[in-house]
Amino acid sequence: MSDNVNNDNIIETIDEHGNLVKFELVDIVEVDEIEYGLLYPIEGFDIKNPEKAGDKVIIMRLKKDGEDFIFEKIEDDEEFDKVADYVTEITEAELAEDDEEEHHHEH
Repeated sequence: MSDNVNNDNIIETIDEHGNLVKFELVDIVEVDEIEYGLLYPIEGFDIKNPEKAGDKVIIMRLKKDGEDFIFEKIEDDEEFDKVADYVTEITEAELAEDDEEEHHHEH
């Protein structure tokens, strides 16, 4: 296998245009006792142009239905912004920790 995608974390869903879309579940975060999945689109990713629109992490609300998880689009802008801000904070905190570890190894 040449790709680095872990098949256990692959989620397939139908987008609003009726197309099958595959995502890799990157992480699950909890904000205000609601879980959200951070999904990364697998198809359409252009390695030569990773900044291209559409290659961003997508945040969706996670609902449990028996044994299955259902991903729901976040319709409320305020709710989306709150989760996006939280994800940005934890990402920046992790990056800051990585930077600190690198500086400690240099001395």
